[in-house]
Amino acid sequence: MEEKSFWDARAIKSPPFLFSLGISATAVLALYLQGRVWWCKIGDYAVYVNDAWNSSHTSQHLFDPYTFTHVLHGVLFYWLTRLLPIRVSDGWRLVIAILAEAAWEVFENSNFIIEKYRENTASLDYFGDSIANSLGDLAASVLGFWIAQKLGWLRSILFFVAVEIVLLLWIRDGLLLNILMLIYPIEAVKQWQAAF
Repeated sequence: MEEKSFWDARAIKSPPFLFSLGISATAVLALYLQGRVWWCKIGDYAVYVNDAWNSSHTSQHLFDPYTFTHVLHGVLFYWLTRLLPIRVSDGWRLVIAILAEAAWEVFENSNFIIEKYRENTASLDYFGDSIANSLGDLAASVLGFWIAQKLGWLRSILFFVAVEIVLLLWIRDGLLLNILMLIYPIEAVKQWQAAF
């Protein structure tokens, strides 16, 4: 019997799809128990917010400029799961990617990481993601996984580099710079970002 693609509408009742829903629901519960708000505290119901810095709206709506870094998470997860020493279907590899992204969303919204962002980046007023934003980030990661699956290895690398360059020019940040600043903050970079 031919395996259904995870992207096939007929696969909605498949175990990988159901596991993905369960992981997403568990992440929402964990974020709720951490005290995350459902949506922007200010009450603005915009789906997308374009301001990446000095905004109490960043990370509070479904999507923002940082959504693109989560698309890159999905690209990375696709290729990392391809390195698994066991043979698994794309559906189960996507489940692993969703699990990794959901775990990051919960960890990213812990007091420890929120304080790291405040200390090490120009995001002085960052207070964590809303639950809606975390779900948007999870969806963006799934999109990135799909993009990598469709593009193949070389075009995925070109896509990744292009998105990073656009983000650096647009918001003075990106996935790689974000990771660097969390692990090894550089004051000159922090000043450059703050001058935006």
